[in-house]
Amino acid sequence: MLILNDVLFWAGAILSVISAYKMYLSERREGFEARELHISPRAYRILLALAALTAVSVRIYRFGQVPGGFNQDGAMAAVDAKALAEYGTDRFGMRLPVHLTAWGFGQMSALLSYLMAPFIRAFGLSAYTARLPLLLASLAGLACLYGFARDAFGKNAALIVLWFAAINPWHILQSRWALDCNLYSHFFMMGAFLLNRAFLGGKRRRYLLASMAVFGLCMYCYGVSIYTMPVFLLAACIYLLASRKVSAAEALASAAVYLLVAWPFIAVMAINFFRWDTVETPLFTLPFFPDSVRAGDILFFSPDVLSQLGENIGALARVTVLQGKDLPWNDVQGFGTMYLFSIPFAALGLFGLWRRLRRETGAAILVIFLGTGIWCGLATNAVNVNRLNIIYYPIMILAGCGIYEAVRRIRLPQVKVGMAMAYAGAFLLFVNVYFTDYAREMEGYFRKDFGEAVSSLKGSDAERLYITVGTGQHAGLTEILTLFWCDVDAAYFQGRSVPEGVLPYRERYIYHEINDIAVDIAEDAAYVIVAEELPLFEADRYAFRQFGRYYVVTGRGDGR
Repeated sequence: MLILNDVLFWAGAILSVISAYKMYLSERREGFEARELHISPRAYRILLALAALTAVSVRIYRFGQVPGGFNQDGAMAAVDAKALAEYGTDRFGMRLPVHLTAWGFGQMSALLSYLMAPFIRAFGLSAYTARLPLLLASLAGLACLYGFARDAFGKNAALIVLWFAAINPWHILQSRWALDCNLYSHFFMMGAFLLNRAFLGGKRRRYLLASMAVFGLCMYCYGVSIYTMPVFLLAACIYLLASRKVSAAEALASAAVYLLVAWPFIAVMAINFFRWDTVETPLFTLPFFPDSVRAGDILFFSPDVLSQLGENIGALARVTVLQGKDLPWNDVQGFGTMYLFSIPFAALGLFGLWRRLRRETGAAILVIFLGTGIWCGLATNAVNVNRLNIIYYPIMILAGCGIYEAVRRIRLPQVKVGMAMAYAGAFLLFVNVYFTDYAREMEGYFRKDFGEAVSSLKGSDAERLYITVGTGQHAGLTEILTLFWCDVDAAYFQGRSVPEGVLPYRERYIYHEINDIAVDIAEDAAYVIVAEELPLFEADRYAFRQFGRYYVVTGRGDGR
């Protein structure tokens, strides 16, 4: 794959340079104008439908099963969502929090949990219901991506942009599991689409104000929105006012709508910055988190700002241009976030974008969108794919537009066929790896074996359940996965409601370090352990069921 990537990268670079030179000449000499692609209306509809079908199919195939297991942050969002659905509180009993407590030392955005709640209320807690909101948001993001590209760059360019996004590795990966921060990119794309629509003529105020409401919701998607979303809105406002596309009254009305939606989150950030007390309102709770360490993730709170900025620049380049290996759940080795050979086309798209900047609103919005992503990478320490997710939609648009320009300006049919084959081949290789080797790898990272082991005790009538923390884990992680897989009731977890004949939660569920339990055959207990703990149990007095590296142990003859 490495050799193939190198060959395709240099082929893409050569095509991009030739196309950029032709774009340059087209402004200075006659006869170098690009020929528009001729696609009949019927063929266009077919290609559009195939792109949509491909996008949906690869995202729903074995949905809920791949990746196997469940990520602890997604499980936490789901457990809180279940509590919200049933009691209107998070799992700790806080009523309708604007921001979630999560691990205590690090908080979690709340919007994903609120989106999960209706599905969990209707269909129960499962990997499917917990992951469904991210899938739907991802598909909505694709639809808005196509709409934005069509409005800004024409329907033919939009078709290529959609195809590129439909088979994009980053977009596919993040749509199939549940992580709160990944919502940010999709809501940002929805807002950008609506904002651009406001300047296509007619009913401007409706789309403008709708975009502000969506941008307000962005604040509840991810904490970095507090220093990225206002930057985007301020830059967009300055541009729109300077170009006289909005009036001062429209700008003020837009700000009012945005603040109307966003102010509770902004208030939470202020409460935690100034260390004020938690505020409970009749509608929701604005919490203070005394143990928060999240400020350490921001450049301006670093001990050495200049040194940290240098590290952030390097991380930004690695994550975007170089597409270096990231966390296992964020990319697949050899494919990067958008196929390693796509960057030259993104550069070509950026070159073409600057030529449109003065005359097209959509181009300006895209530049501000991209610039906000770059700002996020500079201001966020140790940035990775998750933390930089808002940059990938603009890069996908640029790459798709770059491919479109290359196809228009290099008229050799072999080029069109070759590019189509390169991306089709890369996509097929990606899908094969994703659903085989990568799927098996992710089962370990998402602790599938542990999930199967602990969920097998969901209906156990044992008085106590001893659950090992295991190697490389901590008690909080083990507990949140147990709450998810065992579907533990929030009121029972809080100690407010204890079923008759059952010990309180803190007495029944015991999380222990390896070898840190005293096994008593007379005790009515079941155990989830790892192999290192097997010697603690007499083989002739206990029953063992193996789930990968985990074992469920019960006393013989106890009926379980």
